[in-house]
Amino acid sequence: MKKLTILSLLTIALLLPAALTAQEASPDVTEKIKERLQETAEEGLENIKDELISKSKSPRKKAFIGYIESIEDSLITLKYKDQTTKTEVTDDTDFSKTSLAELEIDDFVIAMGFVYPDQEALTTHRLSYIADPEPPISRQLITGKVKEVDGNKVSVDGKTLIITSKTDFTIKDVEDAETEDLALEDNLFAIVTLDKNGDIDQIKIVFVLPGKNNPASQEPTNVEATESAEATESAEEE
Repeated sequence: MKKLTILSLLTIALLLPAALTAQEASPDVTEKIKERLQETAEEGLENIKDELISKSKSPRKKAFIGYIESIEDSLITLKYKDQTTKTEVTDDTDFSKTSLAELEIDDFVIAMGFVYPDQEALTTHRLSYIADPEPPISRQLITGKVKEVDGNKVSVDGKTLIITSKTDFTIKDVEDAETEDLALEDNLFAIVTLDKNGDIDQIKIVFVLPGKNNPASQEPTNVEATESAEATESAEEE
């Protein structure tokens, strides 16, 4: 027991100075760790800053499309919808199926290249013709009374409709209807497509409700009514 106690005391005596030293040194160590963390954070922020600056100075890949609005030496102005862009061609520009000398106003092209931070225009690496985008089909409903019929031309309240074999043409209660089955004052409904100028391009569908002048809308004649009545009486007698 005494040996164990002596050994324990010796162990405590050896470890105590080290523990005290560690306790005394811990504030310095903590401060050094804080300083190192701060330095690391500052280095990280500086690296991020340098990277952002480097990226901001780097050229960006871009592609512009549009109709050629103007050509001034090597500078071409494109316009598409409400956006205007500028592209500059150089000796290194690759022209696809064209050349700078062959370009004309209103040509529809795509210019591909890089935009540099200190330049307004796109530095064009490749310029090509592309298909002119078709505008969405514009449709319109036309209604009115038939005012004139001339072959396949039908005038409806100031508009002339040309009925073709591609027109879905229907007259109520008339089988295999044709324009010759029309009469003045018939009520006509037509769905048409418009061209880019707003004019009628194609007559898609025409539906007609016969008016007072069209036999298709009239009541049966007296002869037809008499024959119908006689047929009914005969059927009842049988």
